[in-house]
Amino acid sequence: MNDDRAGRVIRAVRIELGLRQLDVARRAGVDQKTVSLIERGELIRVSIRSLRDVCRALEITQGIELRWQGGMIDRLIDRGHAALVELALTELRALGWETIPELTFNEFGERGSVDIVAWHPRTRVLLIVEVKTILTDLQAMLMSLSKKVRIVPGLLATERGWDRRGLGRILVVDGSRGNRATVARHASMFDATFPGRTVEARRWLHHATGDFAGLWFVAPRHVNPRNATPSQRVRLTCARSPARKASSQA
Repeated sequence: MNDDRAGRVIRAVRIELGLRQLDVARRAGVDQKTVSLIERGELIRVSIRSLRDVCRALEITQGIELRWQGGMIDRLIDRGHAALVELALTELRALGWETIPELTFNEFGERGSVDIVAWHPRTRVLLIVEVKTILTDLQAMLMSLSKKVRIVPGLLATERGWDRRGLGRILVVDGSRGNRATVARHASMFDATFPGRTVEARRWLHHATGDFAGLWFVAPRHVNPRNATPSQRVRLTCARSPARKASSQA
């Protein structure tokens, strides 16, 4: 939606609700001039916050859509995610894990997909891997992972006979500065949910006994899809959260 159409939508809704520009301005906590600018499509002269306040006052749902060369932006995001998944698959297979990428499920209306499910046949341990190029809605991510942990093991026990003796949960993350900063800001949450760190994770992945939960950062140069090929031997570095790392070095 372009600026002109956005302005016309807001004006139409205001008139439909029988409101004056001044009424909307008061509800939104902005001045009347701001409402007038928005309705004329002059959004470049208005802050995003003011636009959101006006939309909220009119109960209009709005968001920001970013586009680049048609649908290229979606393909770029998917390509980065696919490369990160491939790196994790390469490492797990090298360590003797059986892997299933992009496992989907639908159990009594509860639907979802897991980026990677892995099975260690010798120790009968099941591993659920979530892959994130960007850490955004953390609560939604944790709720989604909780559902997968609750549903997927039972499904695989029935469908494949993978009756587990242990369960692993690993979050593989692009090791960008932004993601590391997010982990630092929410250190308590990540330490409680993904307590495993470098030494414990390496030992567990090689021997896979019991339960485990850990956070892995992959160096950005390894995530670059131009540098990644399925035949590469990839070394994932299981990272400490920045907060814990700093405290251990103090």
